[in-house]
Amino acid sequence: MTTPPTPLTLEERVTILETRLETVLPTLATKEDIAETKADIARLEGKIDAMGEQLSGRIDAMGEQLNGKIDAVDARLDAKIDAISNRLLIRFSGIAIAAMGIGIAAAKYL
Repeated sequence: MTTPPTPLTLEERVTILETRLETVLPTLATKEDIAETKADIARLEGKIDAMGEQLSGRIDAMGEQLNGKIDAVDARLDAKIDAISNRLLIRFSGIAIAAMGIGIAAAKYL
């Protein structure tokens, strides 16, 4: 069986509290520390806002460049499709004319 701890005297308790207080007080922030921290936060917010605006501008510029490139590719594709369509029209017209010529020649022999 263990014996209960001996109660501390008032002087011992005050000494313990003083030691704790002397240990904790130097680590607490002062009004100046808090004011400096608030100023640092405000400066950082300003920098973050400026960086956000820069990034937004860059993103917009890149979007415009991409749209320009997409439009150029679309224009080239449209031109190629038009060229292919014209070639097909010419070839099918030639085939149709040849078929009509064969039909006319065959009609002479009937």
